[in-house]
Amino acid sequence: MRRYLDTAFATLGAIVVTIFAVIMALIFMQVINRFFLGLPLFWTEEVVRMLLVWMVLLGTPVVVYQCDEIKVELFHFKNKHLETCRYVLVAILSIIFCAFLAYWGYRFTLRALGTMQPSLGISRAWLYAPISLGGMLTIIAFVVRRDALNEQSDEEDLT
Repeated sequence: MRRYLDTAFATLGAIVVTIFAVIMALIFMQVINRFFLGLPLFWTEEVVRMLLVWMVLLGTPVVVYQCDEIKVELFHFKNKHLETCRYVLVAILSIIFCAFLAYWGYRFTLRALGTMQPSLGISRAWLYAPISLGGMLTIIAFVVRRDALNEQSDEEDLT
């Protein structure tokens, strides 16, 4: 099962890297067209904005699954039991936040189905769809992620 999860999240990571490469190519193309050729492309700004939202919200589950998120620890307990409780509490609060994100992202997506992007001519829902998708995938990532607490205690044992 772990192999399938690793493959799924690695594929999601590859999608995020591809989106980033497309964003960079579009920005480069826009700069060349606008400042050197004098022919600005009217659609690139909206595409880049939309792809940026997709990249961030699809990248979050990958980071969570790999336990690579930035950690700001205000409290660090020497007691292993208290440290485990803190870790579980943070995970539960994060899952609740992602559930709200998924729910409200879904609501925004439904509300935006009837509106169109001005220059692209596609539904504005494509801008909001990654919010609910990213929230749901992040919840899954929190549930199935590698055991960060054991990895963290292993690192502390080595020092």
